[in-house]
Amino acid sequence: NMILPFVILLLPFLSVVHSWVWSTVSSQAPKVSGHSVGSISSDEIILFGGLTGPAGSPCTDDTWYFNGKEWSLVDCDQKPRVRMYAASAVLNEKFYIFGGWDPMSPGSGGEFLDDIWQFDWTKKEWKCLESKLPYPVSRHTACTISNENSIIIHTYQKNLLVFKEDFITEQETKGDHQPIGYSMCAVAPLSSTKMVLFGGSTKNQQMSQDAYLLDTETWTWTKLLIAEDGEAPPIMASCSAAPMSENQLLLFGGAGIQPTGYEGGMGLVPQDETWMLTVLDDTTARWTKTDCLTKPDGRVAASLSPVGSSFLLQGGYDPLAKCTFDAPWILKP
Repeated sequence: NMILPFVILLLPFLSVVHSWVWSTVSSQAPKVSGHSVGSISSDEIILFGGLTGPAGSPCTDDTWYFNGKEWSLVDCDQKPRVRMYAASAVLNEKFYIFGGWDPMSPGSGGEFLDDIWQFDWTKKEWKCLESKLPYPVSRHTACTISNENSIIIHTYQKNLLVFKEDFITEQETKGDHQPIGYSMCAVAPLSSTKMVLFGGSTKNQQMSQDAYLLDTETWTWTKLLIAEDGEAPPIMASCSAAPMSENQLLLFGGAGIQPTGYEGGMGLVPQDETWMLTVLDDTTARWTKTDCLTKPDGRVAASLSPVGSSFLLQGGYDPLAKCTFDAPWILKP
């Protein structure tokens, strides 16, 4: 018998029940981490690529489709090369991936990529665009901003990249505090003109617990102040995020780092907490942590996607157990 766990989230003037439950997916599901994912409708998801196991394992070039109930493999003639840590987003019902890293053979150092691919679900076809990123990059993030009809790409460099009408441009930003130098961040759109970025890590494994709000009408970053009456997630990177409403996002997982340091990844501490960020105004936000009786194992490099009124957590990797996950989890508010 399935146990239905529950947790009460206390919000100002509102009480909402959130329950992590195993999904009823009976078919094979993608067992990957560092994959690319995007929602092509309110309950349909496209997933591409990712790492199939611990470091040194092969990457895949498989394309998967989730129909709201189960996963299935998509047969494609032409498709992108294998990769992990590509940025991805959906624009005008087309799924896009940007760059990433092909590890290639162990010890080779692999290759960082600058290509842009478009997947058309109606035709089941991949197409490599003529436009390229201005530099090869991985561990970056992408977010669709509907008012701009564009995809915003955040990398470790200062300027943002804006993808619109199949072309990439660089966009300067303003703000006294900006998330410069960070990769492996979590992003989600808020309203039609803003996005939130959380956490991340520098090349020297200096991690963050800050949340930033980007206003694309002024291209200004604001480091959000956290309400004093609430707690906040720890310093961590490689979380999964998804939009919940016009001013809320959901966050799961990620990893912090032990006092002894990174230690080639062995110093990472996977997190298994579920957080909700409520943006109160343009400068202030409040975090709320759930207390789930049953919940997914801690993981990095997973994906979290809206599916109707629920959320699908797929894949990810536990750096301590060296385990890659395939079992889908559903969060039903």
